[in-house]
Amino acid sequence: MQLLRKITEYAKKRGTQIALKFGDDALTYAQLQREIDRTRQQISMLGTNNIVALMIQQPLTLIVNYLAILSEDNIPCICDYRWSNKQINQIYSYYNIPYVIDDHLTVVKTGYQQQDTYDNSQLRLLHIGFTSGTTGLPKAYYRNESSWIYSYVENEKLLTEPITTILAPGPLSHSLSLYACIYALYSGRTFIGQQTFNETLLLEEIASLQQQVALFLVPTMLTSCITVNQQLHYRHILFSSGDKLSQNTREKVKLMFPKSIVVEFFGTSEASFISYNYDNQAPINSVGKLFDNVFIEFSDKDSDNIGMLNVNSNMMFSGYVDQGIRQNNWIRTGDFASMDEAGYLYLHGREHDRLIIGGRNVYPSEVEEVIKSTGWFEEVLVMGQPHSKFGEVAILLYKAQTTIDYIDLKRYLSQQIARYQIPSKLIRVEQFEYTASGKVARHKMKQWYRGSEGQ
Repeated sequence: MQLLRKITEYAKKRGTQIALKFGDDALTYAQLQREIDRTRQQISMLGTNNIVALMIQQPLTLIVNYLAILSEDNIPCICDYRWSNKQINQIYSYYNIPYVIDDHLTVVKTGYQQQDTYDNSQLRLLHIGFTSGTTGLPKAYYRNESSWIYSYVENEKLLTEPITTILAPGPLSHSLSLYACIYALYSGRTFIGQQTFNETLLLEEIASLQQQVALFLVPTMLTSCITVNQQLHYRHILFSSGDKLSQNTREKVKLMFPKSIVVEFFGTSEASFISYNYDNQAPINSVGKLFDNVFIEFSDKDSDNIGMLNVNSNMMFSGYVDQGIRQNNWIRTGDFASMDEAGYLYLHGREHDRLIIGGRNVYPSEVEEVIKSTGWFEEVLVMGQPHSKFGEVAILLYKAQTTIDYIDLKRYLSQQIARYQIPSKLIRVEQFEYTASGKVARHKMKQWYRGSEGQ
């Protein structure tokens, strides 16, 4: 694998450079190579082409084992140590994962027999990851090395300043943080992460480096960072992915990072990167322009030219584990989208979130953006409720400092959106639930509402 060859090369040529740092734990490239070699000897009984689950809490140890497993032509499967025992056992059983390495750093047989065996020396699968999974069991997928290398090429085009350090404070079980970590190692940079996200320590770390850095994080983390009373003056590059930043958040980020550039990525676990909004150049509701190597099609367009977004690129995943290696070149994203004449992409909502009110399509994410623009809310979610006359109507779950008056909100919204799009009911909630990528867990919130409604 190119990744492993490059790490070996860096260990020889720049062995004293820090490769990985998590809190007080750090490894130079030379030390990292030695740790990989040592760990390879400990897991040599695995053979080759086996899926090995990694249930390791300490991130530095996790990456060493990840790289050692790859060195032996096996496939690391990065699990979230925060999963419940029930979830873990379900995943091992459903995906027939034969081996696991846990915090004790011993190889444990699960008792399950791997169903599909691939020659990983040929396929060059980097790992098995999981979608954030708002419903049921997290969905496992294959990610190969070449897809991320193509992504790194596109990423480099966005680095307008020399960058030697990449930071990502999220868990390595989240694809964005793992992507940033492997990107740093592949390109010979230093990667700095956190075992547990702490916005104050993160900003102190960045300030102490006294250099421009690339920072990869999800919007909820960026929102936490701007609550810290600190200003960073280097020309950093902030990569945000997972959800679109609100205009209010963007303005606060600009105050905190006055010289920095913000790049928003739109993509999915399966398709990887699709589009980007560089330094707020895109129209306010757009997710930016397509990457050079991304091709799209819209199927089942409606009268407003909104259709299902289908994507093709060399950055896409290799398939779902329970379906085998992907053969089709196109991915149906499940997002309704459109594109304007200037080539800017717009999202209108997820397929399973769309409401049909009185025969008209209503996309909750569009309504939510307008509601957020009031500045009255901390978090919002628009969902459907069955209705005898209209089929369904929209209701709003929200979190705010005070109870919002329905008449005031309706008066504001009536100037912005159609009458049938305006929620018929407001429900104030104390706390929202979120996915690992920082998005509102829509399915869980809907379940909560329907359960509370029946009480």
